Amino acid sequence: MTADSNPTKTGRSIFTIASQRTFLIAALGGFVSWSAMAIQMSATPVAMTGAGHKFVQVTAAVQYHLLGMFAPSFFTGTLCNWFGSRLVMLTGFLIELTGTLLFQRGFEVGHFNLGLIIVGVGWNLGYVGASVLLTKSYRPEEKTKTHTLFEVIVMISISISFFSSAFVEQFIGWMLLTGRLVTIYLSAAILILVIDTTFVFYKTKSIRTEITTNDKEVEIPVLTIEAA
Repeated sequence: MTADSNPTKTGRSIFTIASQRTFLIAALGGFVSWSAMAIQMSATPVAMTGAGHKFVQVTAAVQYHLLGMFAPSFFTGTLCNWFGSRLVMLTGFLIELTGTLLFQRGFEVGHFNLGLIIVGVGWNLGYVGASVLLTKSYRPEEKTKTHTLFEVIVMISISISFFSSAFVEQFIGWMLLTGRLVTIYLSAAILILVIDTTFVFYKTKSIRTEITTNDKEVEIPVLTIEAA
């Protein structure tokens, strides 16, 4: 039995895994969907209180948001199977963008309630889509370290958003905050397309070729031809 037929228990290095197109897109999707949702969810009570709304209205808005976050989980996995995790993730970005644009319409209770519901639904599709896509980027023996790196990236995004939300809302205002998030959504979507395009058209010096089959990255063995 050759060494090639006996892969190591640890698999590839984390740097090799993280440099894959599939992992990069999944990590970017998880980072953006979580950070954008978290900063809006945590800054909304500050914005609503500043707009003169009552505490009971603020808590109701957050409850609606939680409903939007988790209710779609009953069918998001099915959507990933039907349409692919990349498309579901990008659709989540679009839905989150729609909710953020609704915040730009005004400071009425309805704007906050409906906006938070839509942002929650978008987060669900974006994060679940990214998580499903992540599973296509590693081999069985690489699962633990790949998920660890992914969760670290996501937790960093959550921490930044939650700790900075109140300060940012007070410093630049609710309208400017949500306006900047619109730019982030669009930039993330464009960056994902750039990553895809770069990996498709970039020609490396190595003969080894990497292809994608059903979102699963597969390595084609190198064929070595020696002159007689």
